[in-house]
Amino acid sequence: MGEGGSVKPVRVMLVEDHDSFRQAFAFLLNLEPDFVVASQASSLVEARANLEEIDLAVVDLALPDGEGMELLEDLRRANPEVTVLILSATLNETNLVRVVEAGADGVLDKFANQEEIIDEMRCLRAGEAKPRQEEVLDVLRAAGQQGASNSRVQPDAGLTERETELLQALVEGLNSKEIAERLGVTAIEEHTLASSALGKLGAQSRLQALAIAARHGVVEVP
Repeated sequence: MGEGGSVKPVRVMLVEDHDSFRQAFAFLLNLEPDFVVASQASSLVEARANLEEIDLAVVDLALPDGEGMELLEDLRRANPEVTVLILSATLNETNLVRVVEAGADGVLDKFANQEEIIDEMRCLRAGEAKPRQEEVLDVLRAAGQQGASNSRVQPDAGLTERETELLQALVEGLNSKEIAERLGVTAIEEHTLASSALGKLGAQSRLQALAIAARHGVVEVP
């Protein structure tokens, strides 16, 4: 909390090699009271030099020196609570699966309206983002088809019945508030359940946890 009880703005890193897009988005983002652009980068190398004190990173998938999701491990090493939104100009099933399984919190079409990107950022930070049903189901079906043989997580991860119910609710597209209401728990208890499930599955995000759960047949994918 800031002075007088005000909430500190979310510190954002923008990683995008197209300067005009990045700078225009940074200008728009800085007009929002709950966000502040803490750093900008046009490559992986530049981004890795400025990983500290970041709450949320918006990262283009295609960068001059590699793929944006290569930053995920570095970002979370610097701040385990960081939120990562990947933008992709080619949001096909292959890219969706790769980004989700890398542990991104969200993925969005790069050509989405900038206000839509900001809304997604806000929802991800608040734990209110709803998975885009068709896209997520495509990812889960693909993960399920791959089977458990490629997963680093054992089927006996020790998920409780409540944790499994939470994962199934995510499959159905419920957000954190809706899951808490379905399970009859508080928002804090829902967060604790989700954190426990992620830890047992070795996942960095709810989306990644779903992909792993689908691979093991823990959740039912329509």
